Amino acid sequence: MSGKVSSTRFVILVMVSLAMIVGDLHYKVFSPIRPYLTWLVTPIQVVVSAPQKMISWAEMHLDSREDLVAQNQSLNQELLLLRGQLQRFEALKAENVRLRELLDASQRVDEKVVMGEVIGFDQNAYSHKILIDKGFSNGAYVGQPVLDATGVLGQVVETSAYTSRVLLIADASHFVPVQLARTGFRSVLRGTGDMKRMELMSVPHTADIKKGDILTTSGLANRFPIGYPVGVVRAVRHVSGKPYADVDVVPLAQLGRSRHVMLIERSDEAQP
Repeated sequence: MSGKVSSTRFVILVMVSLAMIVGDLHYKVFSPIRPYLTWLVTPIQVVVSAPQKMISWAEMHLDSREDLVAQNQSLNQELLLLRGQLQRFEALKAENVRLRELLDASQRVDEKVVMGEVIGFDQNAYSHKILIDKGFSNGAYVGQPVLDATGVLGQVVETSAYTSRVLLIADASHFVPVQLARTGFRSVLRGTGDMKRMELMSVPHTADIKKGDILTTSGLANRFPIGYPVGVVRAVRHVSGKPYADVDVVPLAQLGRSRHVMLIERSDEAQP
């Protein structure tokens, strides 16, 4: 019974709807109240369309954020690449400067020289040595003086066919006979184990020596040829009760930083 009533109501509603559509289409029956009907329907349309608008807004902003993240990552990678290239260019520039300095220095050396390259360092807190790519097959020998572009670096203490080990002048076991370039005063420069400090031994308090004086090899003991720069005086201290003055010297060679070196070839008679 209820099914028949529902069917009847549905038919009546359809007929009334058709009559209203036909009446409005031909006779404009609802034209006066259409603005009011629109005003009533608008909130429903807003509510119905709101989820779709929110979804569209979220998708748009999500796409924009993903694009920004991707663009940011791409720019960061490009920046890192450019920085790496810049560092490489700076390294090549610095190496070019060092090679020019080394070339100029080699032209000022009277003895025959062999150019070498540093390929390793001894990882030992108590010993300062470097490994170079020249061995006895290249004419390297124990006791051979080694220089860089700015001064005396050390001496060869061990050789193999294609490599040699060089003891740096800053090593605590290394001694260099030197003289003061300004006055000719002679002494011995001792390494302290500190790459930036050496000590001038047996300097009387009356000796004419001051900060900024240059020390060069004296040629004594037949260890280094005469006249090569070794260090510059950093400080002179006169301590009461001590027989000698304390003289601190800074090595002129780039200890621990030089990449290219010169091995001085001396005559057989001069080799220690």
